[in-house]
Amino acid sequence: MTTSVADGQQASPPIREVDDVLRRAIAELILDGAADEPLARMLSDAAAIPVDVIAREIAIARQSPYLIGAHRLQRRLQKWSWVLQNRARLYAGTANGLAVPTVAAIAPARFYSELYIGHRPAVIRGLVDHWPARDKWSLDSIAETLGDQPVQLQWDRSRDPSYESNSNRHRASKPFSAVAARLRSTEPSNDFYVTANNSGENREVFAPLFEDVGEIPGILKPGGAREGFFWIGPRGTITPWHHDLTNNLLVQFVGRKRVRLVASHDTPLMRNHLHCYSLWGSDDLPPGPAAGDKPAVLECTIGPGDALFLPVGWWHHVEGLDQTIGMSFTSFAWNNDFYSSYRSHGSL
Repeated sequence: MTTSVADGQQASPPIREVDDVLRRAIAELILDGAADEPLARMLSDAAAIPVDVIAREIAIARQSPYLIGAHRLQRRLQKWSWVLQNRARLYAGTANGLAVPTVAAIAPARFYSELYIGHRPAVIRGLVDHWPARDKWSLDSIAETLGDQPVQLQWDRSRDPSYESNSNRHRASKPFSAVAARLRSTEPSNDFYVTANNSGENREVFAPLFEDVGEIPGILKPGGAREGFFWIGPRGTITPWHHDLTNNLLVQFVGRKRVRLVASHDTPLMRNHLHCYSLWGSDDLPPGPAAGDKPAVLECTIGPGDALFLPVGWWHHVEGLDQTIGMSFTSFAWNNDFYSSYRSHGSL
């Protein structure tokens, strides 16, 4: 289109054409429940396209067999969301609905019935008191054992707001002596962290540490503790909101961690945009009952000797309150294969 411009006048910006990006936005907003007229005005302003052109696109979208099919799938999701919301209402009505219970000891049968099958978190004490690691492990003792051997860890995370979902980009190999030197600083940092994602590469280097790991009879399968994953980080590490694809037992040996949790039945409120990650930030979900579009949030602090059971699908946010050394375990005495049927790795 050719535009004639009088002397001293600015040419009007070209009118953008309707493209598939805009059509996708129209479809998503319709499925989100937007009314036609406000939607047309909003998109017209945002895209610099006449409102009547947008209105025609909305009308075409309303009649599209593709969108009609999407509406049917949406109704199914709404039904499933209703079932989960009912579970959330029932859960909120229980006496301990906002509490993570702490138990001094627990028999395997009770662990299985109340936590594993009950799909409930709990802090358990006494599970690993008999392990040599409880008395032996400290930053100094591990640094002496590992020396200058290279370990893989997450590195240079502070520059990346999406460091957790981009964890593969932050893999680095450093001598453990250099890592230990940074860990001795009292300044909080979220810049580096030895995590479960690094365990495959670190298993041979960490082999001497597994000599200090024992058994949890009846809860972990025989030898299951030696399949665990190490977590070693400074004060201030943040593992943002996410859920695991298995049941998980998080055991603390050095330092404390603050853990906030959201039940799996509140997944529709977790702004789950990608795989197992959430768009909620660290300060967005304080502990407390559900409010508006925010889910109910539980909180606990685990310290040396504590084990936190994290049920599969439960959302959690973990903060290191001190320099920390811990492990996580997934090799339970019972079936823990929930990841084989998982199909939602990409964007949602």
